[in-house]
Amino acid sequence: MTRFQLLKSIPLDELVTSVRRVPLVQKAPDGSDILVYKDANISLHSLKPEEVNPTTFYLIKRGLQLQRDLRTYLMGEHGIDSLNLDGALEISNSEGEIWTLTPPIIELAHREVAFIPGQGEIRYGSTFGVEIPIINDGAHRVQVARERGTKFTGLVISGIPREHPFYAHPNSWDLVRVVDETPKTKAEKKLYLREDCYALYRDFGVLGCGKPRHLGK
Repeated sequence: MTRFQLLKSIPLDELVTSVRRVPLVQKAPDGSDILVYKDANISLHSLKPEEVNPTTFYLIKRGLQLQRDLRTYLMGEHGIDSLNLDGALEISNSEGEIWTLTPPIIELAHREVAFIPGQGEIRYGSTFGVEIPIINDGAHRVQVARERGTKFTGLVISGIPREHPFYAHPNSWDLVRVVDETPKTKAEKKLYLREDCYALYRDFGVLGCGKPRHLGK
């Protein structure tokens, strides 16, 4: 098991302030950061895993084990459940890496959908706008909650400008597989929204909890 050390706790109000500073990888025309969460609604909610939608076709096996081991450490040494954080944690491991553990981040993503009628159902020719709860960050922890049949606490973000949608569509849990390595092709990874998908990527690297993607990759 990887050895961990809890360095400090970060209160919710400080975490929310930091989240509001998360930029897109894409810059504004004048070169400034695009802060998609600046004026969003951000709050904690207790959720069932089946109430949120993944935006990935894969989870990494070692990532799942890391989250299981980290939860065991935090529960045993500090009485903290990593599935139900009330703020964020700064953690280090035996390799000297330091990162910030936030609650899983859930976006309410606006999508225009069409309803495909089943037998005997009414057909509608129009599309309809819906808000779909998607997992932006923290899918491995949500999967741990699924394994344990328990709820988790998510940081839910709504009111995001529609001109900056999440960079992938939601998919169902039954399409998610656990793999040893990251798949090589985009088609194996996600239902990407557009070709330059990472322009819409939210760079949580500013929080210390993720590595930014780069345009064109």
